[in-house]
Amino acid sequence: MTVWTEPPVGQWFVSADGVRWWFDSGDIALDFAYTGSMGDGRPEWELWNAPADLDRWVEERFGVRLDSSDADLRRAKRLRDAVAGLVTDVSQGRPQRPDQQQVVDRYAARPDVAPQLGAPVAPPTLDQVLASLAREAVHVLRDHADQIRECRGDRCAIVYLDTSRSANRRWCSMSRCGNRHKVRERRARLAALAATDPDPVRPDPTGEPA
Repeated sequence: MTVWTEPPVGQWFVSADGVRWWFDSGDIALDFAYTGSMGDGRPEWELWNAPADLDRWVEERFGVRLDSSDADLRRAKRLRDAVAGLVTDVSQGRPQRPDQQQVVDRYAARPDVAPQLGAPVAPPTLDQVLASLAREAVHVLRDHADQIRECRGDRCAIVYLDTSRSANRRWCSMSRCGNRHKVRERRARLAALAATDPDPVRPDPTGEPA
């Protein structure tokens, strides 16, 4: 990881039916991308509706207290949306768009938060935080593009970085799409059994042989 600290990765989402579930994106750059709609235009995915939302997200992950303005929020969203578009394109096998690469590269070229042994000489600024996130995005998109995957759940296009040792992660979350898949498989097995044996002999509930 190229950022100056090891921020916690993952965040809670709420599905359309009100179920709260945990999503581990695999990398802070993807967490950053998933504070918005990932380009699909759904406003319910937007986590940053005011500058204070951005400040809260940064403080929770990096311990940095900011006092962002509306202009700061717009700049953060511009970088975020570029990262989101790039990882989505990679996950779907499309070439990365040059205009979005340019946005990320411009932020990555700026001074980031320097790692230090002692207390910071000065509190990091939002621009430094964004530069660090942009550099992490470059690292992921350039060096780990083959690990950017799309959830294989039905009607789910959530993107994550597969950091599993076996490199075989299939789901955005085992408690969400993974569990849904298991339920469907079980129902299919039961349906297939019923089709081949429409009148099975059911065990006596007393446990005695029939």
